Amino acid sequence: MFIQFSEYDLLELFETEPVVIGEYEAGMCIYSKTDDLGFKLVLTISVYENECLISLNHQSYSVPIVDLKLKDVIKISRNDNRMIIHCDNSKKQLEVLFKPNFSFNEIMIYS
Repeated sequence: MFIQFSEYDLLELFETEPVVIGEYEAGMCIYSKTDDLGFKLVLTISVYENECLISLNHQSYSVPIVDLKLKDVIKISRNDNRMIIHCDNSKKQLEVLFKPNFSFNEIMIYS
């Protein structure tokens, strides 16, 4: 199993090409975007391990504001200026808004 996502959708959201870690076939990459206020959102994807790391940093802080490791990721989708990370057959979901500034709109965890 692997993470399903559209490279085009992530390119639209992050407005830059990903940095590939190692060989392209290994399925590991990093997307990042910095907004006008100095906040930087970083998404690291490990396609075949079904894991994503997501962090929100600011240039004036030495530690991340948000630092999440998501396991059992099955899909990353886009809805306008929102990135939605689906985990574990839709039981967990994280929604990240990109505009007007980065924010986490919805974190849903079902037991």
